[in-house]
Amino acid sequence: MNEPASAETRHVPWRTQIAVYGIGLFTTSVFHVASVVIPLYAYTMNPSPFMFGLVFAAAHFLPLLFSIHAGALMDRLGARRVMLFCTVAAAILPLAYPLAPGIWALIFLQLFLGLAESMGWLGAQTMIGQYMHGRTTYAGRLSFVIRFGQLAAPPMAGITWDLAGVWGAFILMSLWASGSVVCALLLPAQAVRPTSGAIGSPAKGLRSLMPRWSDYRVAFGLLAAPSVAIIVALGGLMHMGNSVQSSFYVAWLTEMGITGTAVGLLSPAGAIGAALFSLLTAPLMRYVSGFWIVLLSLWAGILLICATPLLGTYLLLQIAMFLRSGMNGLAQPLVITLVLRGAGRSNQGKAVGLRGTANRLASILAPLAMGAIGELVGVRNAFFMVGALASLAMLWIAIYLVRHPQITRKGEE
Repeated sequence: MNEPASAETRHVPWRTQIAVYGIGLFTTSVFHVASVVIPLYAYTMNPSPFMFGLVFAAAHFLPLLFSIHAGALMDRLGARRVMLFCTVAAAILPLAYPLAPGIWALIFLQLFLGLAESMGWLGAQTMIGQYMHGRTTYAGRLSFVIRFGQLAAPPMAGITWDLAGVWGAFILMSLWASGSVVCALLLPAQAVRPTSGAIGSPAKGLRSLMPRWSDYRVAFGLLAAPSVAIIVALGGLMHMGNSVQSSFYVAWLTEMGITGTAVGLLSPAGAIGAALFSLLTAPLMRYVSGFWIVLLSLWAGILLICATPLLGTYLLLQIAMFLRSGMNGLAQPLVITLVLRGAGRSNQGKAVGLRGTANRLASILAPLAMGAIGELVGVRNAFFMVGALASLAMLWIAIYLVRHPQITRKGEE
């Protein structure tokens, strides 16, 4: 896929780039902190496997409903306004977690933290399309930068959990999320170019903030393009693996006797792998179609996380984490840019919201299904069954691409 070096694509101000990369860094880091702290916190409440899965599924319910709406708001009002609101919420909400009196209160908080965290990341992706021309180069830089958060945040979370307990861990999460607020404030005013002008009067402003069926119709209409539909499906499968990693994976390691600090120290291996592999995406595309890079790398990543019960030593867990995150890092820039290119300039936010909706659906179903399967056949076998189901979906997509090679050519024009 060639990316023409026009004047438009060469001159994206560094201030805008740094702000967008920073928002991506801190919003995804909140996820990585939460993937250590929240499973450890939920585990102390002794829930059943199904209720344990529901804790993590809850974080994706509201993003499932409102990702497209949030993307449409970014198209209308500009990503900066939406991100400011959501990043502030993501910085405040963690402070309520230690006050949760039980598992249902924890589930309730997960609803809103999940929405706030996901909207910041959707905003960073949307701005790659709106102001960085949807180039794989910029998406690759974003994918590279966010790995520094993955490198630092989870070990800090694990160590803080062991040394400072529940309150210390959630205060850390709040402080970390505050970085995305600072980056949103750094976005220059001229970078915000809503497609329909200012909000106007309070009444008009309130109407502009309400969900519109027309936005959902346009977003789902994008699925009529096979290239968009395939990338949306593959992105959802990627989040199926991520959901397993942020829930039952940590619980399994805890059952093995691995401490919170040791769990957190697995993440640097993943961060290094993802950062290194994300830089290989653009060069590799000279030889392999982007669609096949996404499919094969994500398939390998899911198999690696679902093989966790077979990894009996900490060294093997480190190697698997390096390779799994590397596969995700290889695919992520293309998952972002291919769907943006298929959507067109006027629907960048909606396209990201559509992909976010599919991601959240997968993130809801994976822990719930794994929890239900775990109660029937045990958590160990649930890892393998999720891997088998994901493989069937990947195999179907692969067969479809083989039979319709024009999709990859048209999707990368």
